[in-house]
Amino acid sequence: MGWFNKQVVSKIAPGLALKREIAQRRLNRLEELTPKNRRSFDAVSANRLRYDFLSPNNSADEALSGADKLRRHVRQMEYNNGFVCGPIIRIVNNVVGLGFQFQSRVTADEEGSRRIPKIRQHDAELFNRDMERAFRKWSKKADKRLNLTFNGLLRQVEGALVRDGEVLVIGRNSTRRDRLIPYCLDVLEIDRLETPMSEINNPKIRNGIRYDREGVPKSYFVLKQHPGETVRSPRSISNDYDETPAFNRNGTRKVIHLFNPLRPEQSRGFSAFASALKDYQDVDRYREAEIMAALEAACLTGIVETPDPTGFQANRTVGNLSEEDGDDTERRIHEFAPGEWHYLNSGEKVQIFHPSRPNDAFGDFTDQLLRGPANALDMPPELLTQDWKGMNYSNARTVLLQFYISCRLRQQFLKDHFCAPVYENVARSLVAMGLVQALSFDRRMDDWLEHAWIPPGWSWVDPIKEAKGKEIEVENNFETLTDVCAARGKDLEETLRTRARELKLKLDLEKEFGVQFPSKKAGAQPAADNGQAARSGGLRAIK
Repeated sequence: MGWFNKQVVSKIAPGLALKREIAQRRLNRLEELTPKNRRSFDAVSANRLRYDFLSPNNSADEALSGADKLRRHVRQMEYNNGFVCGPIIRIVNNVVGLGFQFQSRVTADEEGSRRIPKIRQHDAELFNRDMERAFRKWSKKADKRLNLTFNGLLRQVEGALVRDGEVLVIGRNSTRRDRLIPYCLDVLEIDRLETPMSEINNPKIRNGIRYDREGVPKSYFVLKQHPGETVRSPRSISNDYDETPAFNRNGTRKVIHLFNPLRPEQSRGFSAFASALKDYQDVDRYREAEIMAALEAACLTGIVETPDPTGFQANRTVGNLSEEDGDDTERRIHEFAPGEWHYLNSGEKVQIFHPSRPNDAFGDFTDQLLRGPANALDMPPELLTQDWKGMNYSNARTVLLQFYISCRLRQQFLKDHFCAPVYENVARSLVAMGLVQALSFDRRMDDWLEHAWIPPGWSWVDPIKEAKGKEIEVENNFETLTDVCAARGKDLEETLRTRARELKLKLDLEKEFGVQFPSKKAGAQPAADNGQAARSGGLRAIK
C-alpha cells in the first residue's frame, strides 16, 4: 500500500513526492549519525567523506590484471620524463654500480671433523683460486647475445626490476666454440611471458606459468618473439610459444623469474611506479601550465577590445588596409611577432597581458608533488630531484643512509635470487668439464659451492668523521674490518694483501736508493728539518 501511495503521489503531486523523499533521506542520515547506530570501526563506514573509498575483493593476481598497460606507460614516461628516467638510473648505479665481485669461500675442515675425505687448507685455497679465475673468464661472455658481461646483465636486470617490477632470465646452452662453457644467460622482457589461448582455461596455468600440485612453477610459456615486434620471421606468429621447464634435470634453476611479491600467492610483479603515476601526471600538467604562462608573458600577449567582437572573431574586419582599398576578404592576423605591431580599427584598443609566471610557489609546489613518487620508490626526495641546496653534512648523511637501506635490500635480493642460481649452474659446468678440479665428488655440493658476492659500496660523505667513527667501532668490537671493507665494496683479504705489497715495495726502494719515505703516525707532529724534506720531495736520506 505504501508503494502504491508513493507512485500515485509522484504522478499527481511531483513536488510533494520530492519533499517526501528529501525528508526520508534526512531521517536515514540522522539514524546513521546516531551513536547507537554508528559502526564500531568507523573507517569502513560509507558516509559522505568516504564515499569514493574502494574495497575490491580481488586476489593478488586479479588486482594486477592491467600490469601490461602499466609497464608500457612507465616505459614511455622513461623516454620522455627526466623525473622517471633519472631515478631508475640512480637506483641501478647505487645497487649494481660497476658490478658484484665474486668470491669462492670454500674452507678447510676443522680439527676433529669426521668427514672423509677431509678438505685441507691448501686444497681449499687452490680450489677458490681456480674457481674465481674461471668465473671471471666466463663472466666476460655470459650474455647469450655477447653484448654484455655478467655485471652488465646485472645492471640490465636491476633496471627491469625497477621499471617493470619483474624480469625473466633463462639459462641457455650455446653452440659457439669460443665460450668457456656452453652455459649462458638470456635476459628477456617480461612481456614475452604469456598464457597461450589454447590453455587459457587450464586451472594449472596462470599468467603464463604452469604450476605443479604444490604450487611450485613447473614450466614457463615464453613467446618466441616480443608481442610488439613489427618485423617477424616467416615461421613466427604471435601465438608461437616455447614451454620452457623451470628446472634442469640436475635440479638447478633453468628459468629465473625475478619479481618482488607485494601480497601472498602473487605470481607476477608490479612496477613500483604504479602508485606514483598520478603524482607524475599532476607535475607534468602543472609544469606545462606554468611554462605556457611564462611563454605568453615573454611574447607580450595582447587582448583586443573592440565594439564589434563578432566581426573581429570572424576575421572579417579590415586590419592593415585602408577603407579605400575596399578589400574585406583579407584574413585578420591574430598574433604579435617579435618587433612587430598591427594598426587597429577605430574604437579598438589593446590591453597587454602580463601573467606573473612562474609564480613564487612554483618550486615548493613541484617539490611537494614529487614527494609521492619519492615515497613510492623508497627514495628520499632530495635524491629524486637532485636538489641538495641548503643541506649540511648531517642532513646529507641522514638522507644517504636512508637511501642505502633500500639499496642494500635490493642488493641482497639480487644475490639470493639471481647471482646464487647462476653461480650454481656455472660451477657445475666448470667442474663437469674439468676446468676446475672438484675437491671431492663424495662431499655434499654445498661444501664446494660456498661463495660470497661483494656488492659496490658507497663513498663517505665526510671521510675524516666517518673514518674516525669506524675506527672507534672496530676498536670497541662493535664492527669488524671485514664489514667495514664490504660496506665500501672492497674485500679485506685483497685489501691487506695489496697494502702488504705496497709496504714491501716501499722498503725495497728505501734500501735500494738509500732514502726514507715520510711516515706520519696518528697524532704525531712532523719533525723540523729546515726545509730539507720539502726540497727533496718529502724524502730524507738515510744516515
